[in-house]
Amino acid sequence: MIRKLLNIFEFFKTTLTVNLLVSAIAVFLGGFDYFFIWFLSFGFLASVGFKEFYRKKDYLFYFNNGVSKIQLLLFSYLMTFCTALLFGLIVFLKNKLF
Repeated sequence: MIRKLLNIFEFFKTTLTVNLLVSAIAVFLGGFDYFFIWFLSFGFLASVGFKEFYRKKDYLFYFNNGVSKIQLLLFSYLMTFCTALLFGLIVFLKNKLF
């Protein structure tokens, strides 16, 4: 069970970098308010699309370790949502305290 969670976390980390790069475009174009919308929607879809086109063979590794593609996507989105909540909390606290 721990090995599955670690594999899912590794998949999430690879999607996070692409997601942050795509979501940074929203900060430059529309301000920091659009970051969360892009991070949870278009950024995540772009990172999964990147994995589908350029890293398709990676899914075989995860499947051989007992993690299905649906589990990878669902848990990665859940972790993306938790990351967005953490970013939102940090920004909220920064604005209130400073």
